[in-house]
Amino acid sequence: MNVKQMRQAAAKPRAGSIFSGGGLNRCQRSAVPLSANRVKVVAPSTTANLGPGFDVFGLAHDAFEDILEIEVTSRGEIEVEVGGVNSECISCDLDKNTAGFVANCVAERLPSGYGLRIRIEKGIPVGKGLGSSGASAAACAVGLNKIIGLGLSNDQVIQLAAKGETASAGFPHADNVAASILGGFTIIRSYEPFHAIGLEPPPNLGVAVAVPDVAVAQKKTEVARSVLPQSVPMEKMVHNIGQASGMIVGILSGDIDLIGRSMVDVVVEPARSKFVPNYCKVRESALAAGAAGVAISGAGPSMIAIVDEKRTPAIQVAQAMKEAFEAGGVGCRAFSSKPARGAKIIEEE
Repeated sequence: MNVKQMRQAAAKPRAGSIFSGGGLNRCQRSAVPLSANRVKVVAPSTTANLGPGFDVFGLAHDAFEDILEIEVTSRGEIEVEVGGVNSECISCDLDKNTAGFVANCVAERLPSGYGLRIRIEKGIPVGKGLGSSGASAAACAVGLNKIIGLGLSNDQVIQLAAKGETASAGFPHADNVAASILGGFTIIRSYEPFHAIGLEPPPNLGVAVAVPDVAVAQKKTEVARSVLPQSVPMEKMVHNIGQASGMIVGILSGDIDLIGRSMVDVVVEPARSKFVPNYCKVRESALAAGAAGVAISGAGPSMIAIVDEKRTPAIQVAQAMKEAFEAGGVGCRAFSSKPARGAKIIEEE
């Protein structure tokens, strides 16, 4: 167990909303009794982008999950404990842990003298492009909204969780946390003013996930963003808008083939493909095995494929991707999953 305690002194609230309008921190220390003393929250793994939807699209899936427990204490400090998968890679400092960062953002809403103990049991692999940092932030935001009685809307809970991503990525972003909170397929329609939309994927949509065993760079998300083009030719912008539009139509109409055909990005994925070993072969193998579409999961290096399970088992496609990674000399794990529901409270006292 990786454990560290950090005292929450009377720090200044972190300024405003992450999108300069929510005002989540413009609050006084609460004198109202807390709504609960302890909650346990589970939050699913997610994939961002899905090809053309950079920083906009997200999909929650049940390949992995994080479990987070928040307990009110009388010690006047915020304590973070981390266990489970890759816990040795995760800091417990409030400014470096996404859940701790979220808790610190709303610490002044706690009654005087009260604190929080946050226990995170990691189930989502860290640094693999599967929304690991986002799930912890999402679970914490959902739990604190209940315990402290913040009364936040879904959009505000997402904004609070997105703030937590600053601890991992160096900046707030909402694509993973929106999917982890709302579940299913999500769209960040607007960042200013903030608005997220959740859509229910078709029931026969399967998700194949291949997680390669490769070393992950420090500050991976920042590195993955540093290679992106600073300007985009008009024809590439038009292409991606068309593909993103097609994907939404596919989700709404239940057309998994259209969803898959729309998972083609000509801006971000080509720049990031060099970070995924044997990328072209993995992609070709997924399609040959029956995938409707395939893409890098978030910033990678994991790959995700969408499957119509009426025709092809997701595990068949996941295994094909695994074998393609292994053919390139890279170990890999294969997983079959389905779209997941959003973060939920499973225990409350």
